[in-house]
Amino acid sequence: MNQTIEVILKRKGTMSYTSQQICESDMEIIISAGIAGPTARNLQTRHFTIVQNKELLQQIDNGVRILMGAPTEYNALYGAPSLIITSAPIENAPFADQDCAAAVENMSLAATSLGLGSRYVVSPTRFIESEAGKTVQQALGIPQGYRCVACLIVGYDADPSQTPVSRNMDVVNYVK
Repeated sequence: MNQTIEVILKRKGTMSYTSQQICESDMEIIISAGIAGPTARNLQTRHFTIVQNKELLQQIDNGVRILMGAPTEYNALYGAPSLIITSAPIENAPFADQDCAAAVENMSLAATSLGLGSRYVVSPTRFIESEAGKTVQQALGIPQGYRCVACLIVGYDADPSQTPVSRNMDVVNYVK
């Protein structure tokens, strides 16, 4: 099987991470893959914020838990040591959400190809965009006039035996 297809089929939403931070060169590869993602009309209306500061990660995790009314043991970031936030202009960016989603998928595949775990998460964006998250948003340096769209958590998988979830294959029809 083609190596690219193998990576796509191997990708999974990792649910537990070691505390070890990924190396800078791997993060650069992951971000490069996100930047290389397709964008509607080549507008490239997305920005990437990499969060590795433990205190800010904990603030985001706590903020998501409180916003969701989740129990104290809930961990929205699954203990991942890195969070990549994609954001886009609030105005005049009609396909920015799709552009950010494509970037997150590319980054997830890049992480998988590097032997890292990752998970597409959206709940941190809800907290960061909330009134309670405004201080965190400023601390993150999200560009003025941008809104958070989607996130990817990345790190070393604490349970590599976990396999990708099974997919419903009965979702296709052909029109010829």
